[in-house]
Amino acid sequence: MTTTKSPTYYFAYGSNLWREQMHRRCPEHTLVGTALLPHHRWHINTRGYANLVPTTSATDDHDTYGAVYTLSESDEAQLDLSEGVPYWYQRVKHLVKLLPSTPSSASSGGDGGQGEGEERVLGNVLVYIDTTRTTDGLPKEEYISRINNGFRDAAGIPKEWVERYVRKYVPPGIEAMVEDPFLFKSKGEVQSAVEKEV
Repeated sequence: MTTTKSPTYYFAYGSNLWREQMHRRCPEHTLVGTALLPHHRWHINTRGYANLVPTTSATDDHDTYGAVYTLSESDEAQLDLSEGVPYWYQRVKHLVKLLPSTPSSASSGGDGGQGEGEERVLGNVLVYIDTTRTTDGLPKEEYISRINNGFRDAAGIPKEWVERYVRKYVPPGIEAMVEDPFLFKSKGEVQSAVEKEV
């Protein structure tokens, strides 16, 4: 008897919010909906890309909004390459809160969405986090368009949150169709790109 692996839940909080990029990287993905990852601060790290830093104290508590997708095995393998695992990001599993859809977020998709209902918790959700480079930095120039495209497409994320956290690092208004510099096809391509960054 053949068994198939259940799809992986994946929490995106950076340029993978951009639908076009997700279609290129993970053609079999489906959008589940807008979600919240508690106790993690969104920032741009010294590599120049979005990252999350865990927060522990009551005075420095942050939550991060993003989107949850389901991934097939081949999507997940491609995303590991695109995220540069284990060099640039590490695979971490977390609980996230899947938020109920609003009329604007439910109608903006095309990939589905979580539909109606109440907030619910999803366990064992894949999140890519750079656990090494946790200091604030400036965004790479090529990343500005991709991240703005992502937050434009993520209709369910509150604009106030984007203004407070994302705009601290990424200026608004630069949206364009750009190439994906991390659409790697092999681990060798990833290693080569890592060596060029050093």
